[in-house]
Amino acid sequence: MEDKFRTELKRSLAPVFGSLEPTFITDDPSLFSWLELKGLEAYLLNEVENDPKHRRKNVVLLVTKKDGMSFFRLERLFKSSKVLIVPLAAFDPSFEASVYTVTLLAASDFVQATRENARWISILEGAEVQRLVFGGTCGELEVILKERLDLMLPRTQPGLLPGEWEAIGMFFEIAMIPNNEDFFHPGYIVNGEVEVQGVAIAHHRIMPKQLTDLPAKAWQLLGGLVKEGGFPLKLKIANSQLKEVRSADGVDYTDEIRELSNPQLELMLVEMAISNNPGLDAYSLDWRVNSVLNEGVRGVHFAVGDGVTGAHIDFICPGMEAVFPAKE
Repeated sequence: MEDKFRTELKRSLAPVFGSLEPTFITDDPSLFSWLELKGLEAYLLNEVENDPKHRRKNVVLLVTKKDGMSFFRLERLFKSSKVLIVPLAAFDPSFEASVYTVTLLAASDFVQATRENARWISILEGAEVQRLVFGGTCGELEVILKERLDLMLPRTQPGLLPGEWEAIGMFFEIAMIPNNEDFFHPGYIVNGEVEVQGVAIAHHRIMPKQLTDLPAKAWQLLGGLVKEGGFPLKLKIANSQLKEVRSADGVDYTDEIRELSNPQLELMLVEMAISNNPGLDAYSLDWRVNSVLNEGVRGVHFAVGDGVTGAHIDFICPGMEAVFPAKE
């Protein structure tokens, strides 16, 4: 009898890869052993050159080391492959966090998520919508859309083509981002007060080595607050700038967040995103884990810090929905 987890993972990934099961490739020997134990086709990255090319047609790439294999070598190995990239190294590369993320992968709904992405693109790019209000148990956010709104366009179809590489996050969110990285004049204005249930903290692979302690310190602070019962965080946002961050017991952490995300960016939002993974249940997520898939839970999330000059901190509000789109 096939392992239940493997069955669920096959079902989840079939719309991405088709009928041929993917090969899981990682640079972590412990994760490799766990994948094999689950009955999955798995290879270590530094040994994949010795494996048959047909095993590289469909690939889930689980890289945990920032300074691992070069892009040019990866391109040579997987040039004609369908590649789903799960950026473990950008969040938490530990074995425990990696297993948690792959487990959430098995619960994810790529089909419905990409349909929702397509729907939101038509709404956000439609000239008739100038204002959105998101509401829920977390609170309320008003988003005013300006003429030069820039979107980090997500996947609108789940299936990958041969030679196509895609990061997992592009399936589960549609993000409004500053125009030409002009963080102080974004194409969207966000106002409101919310209670944040969890965070995800990331950094880009090109972050200078001397700054990589910033995302580590950010998770030490906020992940520690999760474990200590300091969530939900209470946040105030005005004109797309984070004005206040308080723990559940009222302690103000605004200054700490400003320093960790690069004080020169002045806590301006670098992202306002609608999350679209209906396969995940917010009540079953573990906010003590820094996982890319946590931020995809249906609702909204928004971020400070660009991940290069400071920690990229996503504040996650599950269950938030558009109360109404309306003209100004």
